[in-house]
Amino acid sequence: MEQEYEIEKMLKKEDNVILVKVLDDEMKKNILLYEMKRLDEIVPFINQGMKKAMGEKEALLLIKENKDDFNTDPNKPKASENSFTLRTENGEIIGEMIYDEDELEELRNDPSVYFLSDNFVTYNNVGSNGQKQFFVMDEEPSSFITDQDIDSTVKSLAVAIPSTETDHYIKDCFDLPHDEAIGTVVIGFTPFDE
Repeated sequence: MEQEYEIEKMLKKEDNVILVKVLDDEMKKNILLYEMKRLDEIVPFINQGMKKAMGEKEALLLIKENKDDFNTDPNKPKASENSFTLRTENGEIIGEMIYDEDELEELRNDPSVYFLSDNFVTYNNVGSNGQKQFFVMDEEPSSFITDQDIDSTVKSLAVAIPSTETDHYIKDCFDLPHDEAIGTVVIGFTPFDE
């Protein structure tokens, strides 16, 4: 039997955990292939968080109930600011997820802002001057998934949120429904002994 990493043991103790599993090379390859397909979309989707997570020595899959509420502590951030953005090829942010309700209310009254969803806004007054645009998903802090200090159990880690197609692939692998409040996260980590 393979040794269990301390980070695995800690995450298995979390509330609403469905699965914690170290990914094998085949599943890591398939996840990367699904993410790479997103580069061919009209507005390419670049999952920087997944690239960073898969660059670590190991990759751990965490599946929990409550997709939009991984960390249930109201004093902890649900996601890092600017973790999901629309950027131009020179890196300028022209759209982003907004989590603050007061800020969202202000933006609803701003004619230079366009809502792509309930909380993703684009800024019409930011010039992209014909530049290519990209959706970019950065990594999340470990506080997004837990209030435990999992960072101290490893040399380094990166928390990645899979894109929709990748999320569906993962759920299909474990016979989980797509339409229920179940979230998938990939945590890339390098153990101290590496």
